[in-house]
Amino acid sequence: MANKRDLKREINFITVELVNECLFMRDCTPDMTDEKCNGLIDKILDIQDDFLRRTGTPDGKDNPKLVKRYYRKLIQDFDAAIGEVMKELGGKE
Repeated sequence: MANKRDLKREINFITVELVNECLFMRDCTPDMTDEKCNGLIDKILDIQDDFLRRTGTPDGKDNPKLVKRYYRKLIQDFDAAIGEVMKELGGKE
């Protein structure tokens, strides 16, 4: 990511796409119930809020190496959290 703004846009884009996919799955597949869909949407929105908040508060603002490490870890954690949601969405629990 080039800067915080791009990272926040990417987080927002991915989470909105996952919410849309969840709504699509609810309407098109019989195994996706309203309760399961609402639970997934809540989880997605919690992930979005958490990572947007974490984007604005890096560790060690004076040390570029610490900041770079912080954002690398943030992106890895985001990918892992989104991967879990995608597994649940795909039904491969």
